[in-house]
Amino acid sequence: MSFYHIIASLAFVAAVPVSAAASKTPKCTEHRAISGQFVGGAAEISANPLTHFDSPMVTVFNGTVSENWSFDAASEDGKASIVVYLSRGTVANKIAAQRGLISVSWANGTRYMENAFVDVSTLKTCPSTTSGLWTNTAGNITWGFTAPTGFEQSIVTIDSPTIKGTFKLKARGSPIYPGGLVYPNAAASVLFAPEMYWQEQFPVADAEVHLDIRGTSFDLYGIGGRDKNWNPRPWSVISQNWDMVRAVAGPYGLMLWNYTSAVDGRSYFSTTVMKDFKVIFRTANQEVSRSGNYGIVKLTKTGPVHLTSAPGTETPLTKSRHTGYLIDLISPTTCEHWQFNIDFSQTTFWFSASDTLNIGQFAGLVSGGLLGKRQYKGVASGSVQELV
Repeated sequence: MSFYHIIASLAFVAAVPVSAAASKTPKCTEHRAISGQFVGGAAEISANPLTHFDSPMVTVFNGTVSENWSFDAASEDGKASIVVYLSRGTVANKIAAQRGLISVSWANGTRYMENAFVDVSTLKTCPSTTSGLWTNTAGNITWGFTAPTGFEQSIVTIDSPTIKGTFKLKARGSPIYPGGLVYPNAAASVLFAPEMYWQEQFPVADAEVHLDIRGTSFDLYGIGGRDKNWNPRPWSVISQNWDMVRAVAGPYGLMLWNYTSAVDGRSYFSTTVMKDFKVIFRTANQEVSRSGNYGIVKLTKTGPVHLTSAPGTETPLTKSRHTGYLIDLISPTTCEHWQFNIDFSQTTFWFSASDTLNIGQFAGLVSGGLLGKRQYKGVASGSVQELV
């Protein structure tokens, strides 16, 4: 076992004396993680709500900790979908890995998935932008992202022998914490559930994807988003069931997490509704209340699509138990009631996370809005984990 190697460097180095004005030039910092290098014992994990949402929240990795940036999108018709993960730390039973994962589904149902385990990841944090780069020593594989610190947009770029192109997001909502408070907020918390830390940099966004995947074009225009999670132990150990949904219907943007912890067996909930970048409803409460906001999520089973293994899989998994969601969001103080119905429309992936868990990503179609007012239709993207 070797010790984790950290490199923190200044992007602007003065070789000669500089003027007082030049000495105030903003500086960038870099944090580098190297495949296979980690420490024994516990790893320090940040929970500071004011740390910039793309800054590294894990500075030293041990044998179980991980940090993950997730990007997902669905096409305007709900027939094509994509998810990209950029991870540091233990993932897929590999300790201290540096990994990129992509899974796409074309409109005809054809799917592609690729894991790229590389040698090093570097997070570069500057006053106006943050970027991440995952690359191998040979230099022919690079996966990365960049975003301004205000999260107006984000671009993933992949350049490898098998995949080349970009995945762009343009924000339709402000960055939020679990529970829906808008970043930055000193009173907020990034701890969503036991050992589950979560930030939503792009709760809802317009998405545009142009990739060449082994000679086949994958082009998508639709909606999506991205978030970040970091955990002291693997997801499959600390999580049971979950449902993550982001959707856009007319002027409304919806972000939902419905999560059951394997640490304490309890359910955790977070739902936020946005309109024109403004949070107009938020709650972490699933209990009916006469005084505070609450939400109710019902799994539906009569929709057109269950999540399934890819066509041609030798030993396909049992399909998902449900086909979507009926979401009711109620504000007793304003007498407002939003309702959204989401049906899965395409499986992005569906595979085994462990002996007892299946995990999937989906595209979906959404309809709904404020009851008594105009109802809208749109697109959803999200993920599912369920006990086998």
